[in-house]
Amino acid sequence: MTVYQLESSRNAGVPDPGARVIGRLFHPIALAVVAGHLAVLAGVWWGVHRLLPDTLAVHVLGKTHLVSQLHRRIADRAVVAGVLVPGVFLLEYLWMGWRGCSLRHLLVRRTASGRSDVACFLFGLMPSMTLASAAMSLGLVFVSGEWLRQGLIRLTGLDLTIAAAPLALQSAVLFLVYSLFDYWSHRLDHTRLFWPLHRFHHAADDFSVLTAARTHPAVFTAVIGTTLPGVLVGAAPEALADVGLVVMALRLVIHSRIESDFGWAGRWIVQSPRHHRLHHCMNRIPVNLGLLPVWDRLFGTWREAPARPMPIGVAAYYRHGAWILPDVWRDYAEFWSGAWRAARGRAG
Repeated sequence: MTVYQLESSRNAGVPDPGARVIGRLFHPIALAVVAGHLAVLAGVWWGVHRLLPDTLAVHVLGKTHLVSQLHRRIADRAVVAGVLVPGVFLLEYLWMGWRGCSLRHLLVRRTASGRSDVACFLFGLMPSMTLASAAMSLGLVFVSGEWLRQGLIRLTGLDLTIAAAPLALQSAVLFLVYSLFDYWSHRLDHTRLFWPLHRFHHAADDFSVLTAARTHPAVFTAVIGTTLPGVLVGAAPEALADVGLVVMALRLVIHSRIESDFGWAGRWIVQSPRHHRLHHCMNRIPVNLGLLPVWDRLFGTWREAPARPMPIGVAAYYRHGAWILPDVWRDYAEFWSGAWRAARGRAG
């Protein structure tokens, strides 16, 4: 029996949701895919630790550069690419079934917008993404959080570090602070100045789990949303890593094709895919900006999600597809053009 036939037969009988989830999980195709994925992960993990040295000497222009902690660097990317993203794909499949999940959207429908999502995700896993972000954001991605924290201490005399607290408490405090700064960073993205860069993310005309990775390399506002929270609270690196994984998981979920508002949890605890879809709607309404609804409620940008999905996207033309450079460069040029006009207006 095919997945399509399986879904049709279940829908005809209308079994309870628990039975549908169990049936989807133990379907032979699903089990084979999960087993194959775990086998590949195990093989890659073994190969990295057995065949690749942890420190690698790279010779460039007659000079030798040492690249250290290769195992950790690869492991960080492997957690995202090999565990976290597939885990959200699986969750979405269990919730929505084959017909409604992102995998079918990306592998079978293969829309131009979906190909852009895949290209952005793969590009984000490469070191070249860091280089592109550094160049296009004028080096802001290399701003040291510890350097900023020490500067803040010198200026104000305040050291708000929580590094001595238990790790669970550090992670909870850091996540709350991060979500607040992320809200204001996102709100800044929707201003006239930064919108051309953020518009690239909103250009997706349909959601998939990988839409979360559809971001412009020029991450000027990331200093506010990503770097400053760690600067203020001085959390341990382990807490930073834990919060980073939680935030990534939330971003993947809220961009998924799960048709749910999560009930009371989506209204008060964490933003749901349906609420975030309203944020992405064609009207460019700056609502539901935060990962946590509490910030939108406090600052007046909360809106309830409609029962029916709204069309998403932007009015500006995007070619989409795997070759994302023309769209990325057009938006970057438009950003600097707007910044130049704004600077001239102030000078005048």
